[in-house]
Amino acid sequence: MTVEEAAKYLFVSRPHIRALLLSGKLLEVLPRKPSGQIEIDVASVEAYLMKTKAAQRAYLDSQTEDSDPAGL
Repeated sequence: MTVEEAAKYLFVSRPHIRALLLSGKLLEVLPRKPSGQIEIDVASVEAYLMKTKAAQRAYLDSQTEDSDPAGL
């Protein structure tokens, strides 16, 4: 998966994908292509997406405003 494909798939910017690669949250397939184009490991993209979605769900589940409205 290219940087552009990963960015579209995760709905983030290309610079953010590069930051995720530098931080080790996404893994680069080595060796690089002769053109120098970065190829990203698809499994690491899927794992990152699942981890992000789980964090979002956990946050939303922790919110109690709907079950206990303020002022009522």
